[in-house]
Amino acid sequence: MRILDSFPLRVRLTLIYGVWMALLLPALGWGLFTLVKRNLMQSVDAALSASAQAMIDSRASMNDSVMDELLSRLLGERHINTMARVVDLSGKVRTHGQHGNISLPMTSFASQRAEQGFSTFETFERKGKSPFRLLTVPLVFDGRFSGDVIQVGASLETTESALSEIGAVLWFAFPVGLIFSLGVSYYLTGGSLSPVVAIQTAASNLSATDLSTRLPLPKADDELRGLTRTFNGMLDRLQDTFGRLRRFSSDVSHELRTPLAAIRGEAELALRRTRSQEEYQETLKTIQRESVHMTRIVEDLLLLARAESQSVAYSPEFIESQDFFEKVSLAAKSFFQERNILLVVDNQIATQLYCAPGYLTQALLNILTNAAKHSSSNQSVTLKAISSKSWHHISITDTGEGIPADQVDKIFDPFYRVDSARNRKVGGAGIGLSLAMALVRLHQGDIKVTSEPTKGSTFTISIPANPAVNSKLLMEQKVKN
Repeated sequence: MRILDSFPLRVRLTLIYGVWMALLLPALGWGLFTLVKRNLMQSVDAALSASAQAMIDSRASMNDSVMDELLSRLLGERHINTMARVVDLSGKVRTHGQHGNISLPMTSFASQRAEQGFSTFETFERKGKSPFRLLTVPLVFDGRFSGDVIQVGASLETTESALSEIGAVLWFAFPVGLIFSLGVSYYLTGGSLSPVVAIQTAASNLSATDLSTRLPLPKADDELRGLTRTFNGMLDRLQDTFGRLRRFSSDVSHELRTPLAAIRGEAELALRRTRSQEEYQETLKTIQRESVHMTRIVEDLLLLARAESQSVAYSPEFIESQDFFEKVSLAAKSFFQERNILLVVDNQIATQLYCAPGYLTQALLNILTNAAKHSSSNQSVTLKAISSKSWHHISITDTGEGIPADQVDKIFDPFYRVDSARNRKVGGAGIGLSLAMALVRLHQGDIKVTSEPTKGSTFTISIPANPAVNSKLLMEQKVKN
């Protein structure tokens, strides 16, 4: 098999097919030859039986000419070497046809079966001549064996000649059929593997700057069509991933450039001339504010990268749901009061939560902050928590601007904004929702969003309620990674 590995796949498949055909064709030929031989022998035996029965029926008027006539009529003129005779069990000939003097013994096996009233077929090999087929039939009168038997026989020369011709045809057909089947196999294999070659060519032409290549689907709905569809799907995912990476790099540069530009501008402005102490303090406050903003962006990016790679210290524990949601509400209180928005907490979870409180709190605060930013003054945001058999569901519903349907799937991308101008006014770098998703998935959970423009949005966080389920999902996630 190591030798085959050095050949192209098309050649290997053809050679393997050729080996199977080399085994199959002789087996089929042998089976066909055996079937024809059996049919020819059955034909000879049937003619001998009919001849013997005709001789028994006309025995009263039977002589050598009658015997020869019956053999010629029933066996056909092709069997020119035939025999018909009447003998006793000792082998003494009582009467025979013109060819009845062929010297063949009366075997003990045929004698014993004749005494029992059975007919016997025998084949005698003759040196330098074709085999001879002989039928021995006992003569029975009034239900009693008379002691004599009728023997009719014919040379198998014609049968062997026919078998020889068939064998020659089969021996000729074997190499021709094998060569033909190898050629057809090589041609069909090439056609079948053409989609694979196309995939190979497309893959070799891929680059990070051009992932637009797509393969046409084969007409046949088979495994290769499925492979082509999978390959095209992989290209779609790669193109989407590279596009997000490019957008991410651009957005990171933009978000960090803004505070850096502000810091540099303030410093340059302060250095142009001597300033008062109050002006220097104001400049330092601006630099401090922009530095804090930039530090927060960097810290969120680091936490996002670590959470997505499951490399953060994740230590879940049981906590009381009532205390947990009170702390979340208290942490979000000042932000909501600044915007004159009411936060309504409806906790219906009677059991304890199994989570990493710090990470889950940050995920909820990010979503709550996002809901408040996009809600108008005097509106409300509802945080509702309920439990099912295996999951805790925490929903955050606002009545704000809503999200267009074609952008719902993109809001968890880092730095993505539904409306950049609008988001600049409300603040934020665009990392909050992507970080919330990463932290929830750290709990082996997920976030679903339903939204309608101008009517608000609902973010539903689902995390496992059973620690065993949580541990199992975490182990499966590690195995995948």
